[in-house]
Amino acid sequence: MNKKQGRLFSKVAIVTGAAAGIGKGTALLFAEEDASVVLVDVNEEKLNEVAAEIRQMGGSCEIVCGNVGLMKTAEEAVACAVNVYGRLDILFNNAGIMPVGDILDYPEEIWDEVLQVNLKSMFLMCKKAIPEMLKRNSGSIINTSSVMASLTEPGYTAYSASKAGIIGLTKEIAVSYTEKGIRCNSIAPGWVETDMNVRLAESMGGMDKLYPIIKQQQPLGRMATTREVAYAVLFLASDESVAVSGSCLSIDGAASAAI
Repeated sequence: MNKKQGRLFSKVAIVTGAAAGIGKGTALLFAEEDASVVLVDVNEEKLNEVAAEIRQMGGSCEIVCGNVGLMKTAEEAVACAVNVYGRLDILFNNAGIMPVGDILDYPEEIWDEVLQVNLKSMFLMCKKAIPEMLKRNSGSIINTSSVMASLTEPGYTAYSASKAGIIGLTKEIAVSYTEKGIRCNSIAPGWVETDMNVRLAESMGGMDKLYPIIKQQQPLGRMATTREVAYAVLFLASDESVAVSGSCLSIDGAASAAI
């Protein structure tokens, strides 16, 4: 019996921040759903591990190791998709960093780095990806924002600013290009089981110190898994969401609905 074609059959996707967390989970799911995937991250060792997992399951992928905040990386990623696979259908802008600090003590260079990695990278990737998508009048761009774009707490000066900017960028691209066949949406995750949050828990003395905070903030009562977030991204990447553009999908276990 022939294997049923996946929801992304014949499509080519770029995933940034693909070495871990939401990026890794989404890259694996995209491959399971028959997309060819270009994996982008600054961590070459972890990137190769993800690539090995995809190839072991019979999927097809390429890697581009580089800083997403640089035009060179965007150019290499898009060129890789086009030169190897002949097209580009999906762009998942997911890479991000989250240094914490009060605005009065926050170094200017860290502010610049956060905005470069979290927001400028999406501008650069979209700038290079959209012309390729226009060749087929078709494409889906998904940008990772955060619940902290609208609901924040002390210390997340640059992070919250960058994540709010992502929602604005997403809407502008949607308004400009949806009529030309290119959809652009964002996701706003809450607490998710990522390496970043594991490190946060370790800095607090263990996960048992962090979970009371999660339960207070996120009515789901737990972190979402990267797989759960990946399925939301899959929907936005697939043709099932052809009428969805300019939206921000909350994946926060009702955190943004709570008082």
